[in-house]
Amino acid sequence: MNPGSQKTVPIDQADGLGWATLSVQQSRQIDRTAIDEFGVAGISLMENAGRACAERLLDIASNRSTTLILCGSGNNGGDGFVIARSFLEAKKPVRVLLLAPPMKLKGDAKISHDRAVDEGVTIDPCTETARIHQIIDSSHGLVVDCLLGTGATGNPREPYATAIRSSNQRDMNQRDTTRVAIDIPSGLNGDTGVAGDPTFRADLTLTFVTAKTGMRNPDASSYLGDIEIVDIGLPEAVTAPLRFSDS
Repeated sequence: MNPGSQKTVPIDQADGLGWATLSVQQSRQIDRTAIDEFGVAGISLMENAGRACAERLLDIASNRSTTLILCGSGNNGGDGFVIARSFLEAKKPVRVLLLAPPMKLKGDAKISHDRAVDEGVTIDPCTETARIHQIIDSSHGLVVDCLLGTGATGNPREPYATAIRSSNQRDMNQRDTTRVAIDIPSGLNGDTGVAGDPTFRADLTLTFVTAKTGMRNPDASSYLGDIEIVDIGLPEAVTAPLRFSDS
């Protein structure tokens, strides 16, 4: 990533450098190109993404309270497991709430889950809405959204909807909580920026490689919070065309 060795770049800075904004499909194709043409393993990209996000999150996590990572069954959840491992390595308290049975995990998400389990991360699988609400309502500090990612469309279904609503309700309860979305807030359409019912309200969104077109919708700003673009270690030949405009 340019400039320098920054792992995350604020979107205003990226815009000033002429970095591209891509659709969800275009963003996926960037990953596919790295995997198919440059031999980069998908799990390596997940590791890079999760560790870069963790580096940023560790800067804002409290030493006194447990960071709660909300994980779904897809690759967005896989990123969350990597983040949790990084927190454990840094000796920062962390807990993962997995909103799916572990046997539903596949591919890189399963590999990431199994690595986290092997390293001693506390992962709590739960699909009971009452218990999900209780866990989120009783948590303090940092809540990280790794539920759905950019591939999801439409209104989030249960038990994800309960997790999102419970996270958002912490504002009304005047709790000292920071909410961070990984890649995109769950419920927000990455192409249009239209918010589903419900949509996670982030204070900070850490999105991968480039801004997504939906993030340019002014109506999305109240869900995105601040936006920072994350380096996931793609080959320079893949990212160079995205980084600077002709102007």
